[in-house]
Amino acid sequence: MSERDPLHIPWAFTLTEALQLPLTGEQHPLKRERVKWLSFANLAALLAGIGIFVGWYLWSHRTVAEPPPREIKIVRYTDLGVPPSIARPSVPQLNIAEAVARAVTPPSIGIPEPVADELAASPTIATVAEMAEALAPITLNDLGVGGGDSLVVELDIETAPAPDEFVAVEEEPVRISIDPPVYPDMAVSAGVEGTVLVRVLVGKDGKVKDAIVIDGHELLEEAAIACAKTAVFRPALLQHRPVEVWVMMPVTFRLR
Repeated sequence: MSERDPLHIPWAFTLTEALQLPLTGEQHPLKRERVKWLSFANLAALLAGIGIFVGWYLWSHRTVAEPPPREIKIVRYTDLGVPPSIARPSVPQLNIAEAVARAVTPPSIGIPEPVADELAASPTIATVAEMAEALAPITLNDLGVGGGDSLVVELDIETAPAPDEFVAVEEEPVRISIDPPVYPDMAVSAGVEGTVLVRVLVGKDGKVKDAIVIDGHELLEEAAIACAKTAVFRPALLQHRPVEVWVMMPVTFRLR
């Protein structure tokens, strides 16, 4: 028992002081080891708890940086100005005289051309004889055919305006008559009613040449176009001559 056991754990309790074997009771090495390690575990747990408490205390009482001050500007209602209008903007009025003046190009003959004094060697204004000669009609003699009759060639290259094209007129077309719309059976069974906005092309003879739907229920579109094509107008006038122009025409459908 006095010799050191080579298999003995260095930090364990030695058996050299044992009075008898086997050891029992509180002298047993395992019980003595239990007391030692239980004390060490309690001490470690206590230190860990203290460390956690100190960390929580320091974290909860840390100094928080204050947010930057916000600049508050007080504005009086008199500084805001007039609020925008909620009313629908009115359609600008068209000056027919100015539009006609822009549309009709003045003749270029007889208009003086300004030049420098040193370059004005000859007059640039056409005389009455020159203007009559420039505007004289072409005769058959000029073409070498013979005869004194004038040859007049007229080319009708006028095309219908586009639906969005602006046409200057002096008098707007006025509707004279129109047939009542025929209510579609499918729209009646579905209980559909309302107004269909149709854009029609009024020809020079006052009859509708074309019609397109701008807005309205799809079940009422064909009936609205058929009704619009039966309309008869007094045509629009420009310089006392009829012209083709697109106009808007509503077609209303009511069940009762």
